[in-house]
Amino acid sequence: MAGPLILAVDTDVLVSWAMAGSPRHAAAKRLFDQEVRRDGNSLAIAPQVLHEFLHVVTDPRRFEHPLSMPEGLRWCRRLWGASEVVPILPAPGVLDRTFELLERLRLGRKRILDTALAATLELAGVRRLATFNPGDFRSFAFLDLTPG
Repeated sequence: MAGPLILAVDTDVLVSWAMAGSPRHAAAKRLFDQEVRRDGNSLAIAPQVLHEFLHVVTDPRRFEHPLSMPEGLRWCRRLWGASEVVPILPAPGVLDRTFELLERLRLGRKRILDTALAATLELAGVRRLATFNPGDFRSFAFLDLTPG
């Protein structure tokens, strides 16, 4: 039997998990319960995911009860420091790899952030990504997408 794996998480999954009013809150909670609690896997989180998470969960246009900035920062700090989390910092070649993927796959400006995340994960050796938006990452054959 294989040992624990590393599962990267996209911003949408973290937001759904943190925000009880989110339509996918239960699905995100189930995913984390299964992956971390039951299977003992680690979660890979990149800084850009936490930046976007903080932007989204504090936005009153997106949520009736958004987190305050101090609450959002507490969430980010707890996540980044959690024993189940493997922090994934962008490698020196991530910018070049992002540009290469954008050019080779002919992706437009709305795909820059997802492409940068994919490049960050690829260079870190992380192959599994949980996302509720698989269409944003299907272009990247090196990622195994796990539905949230």
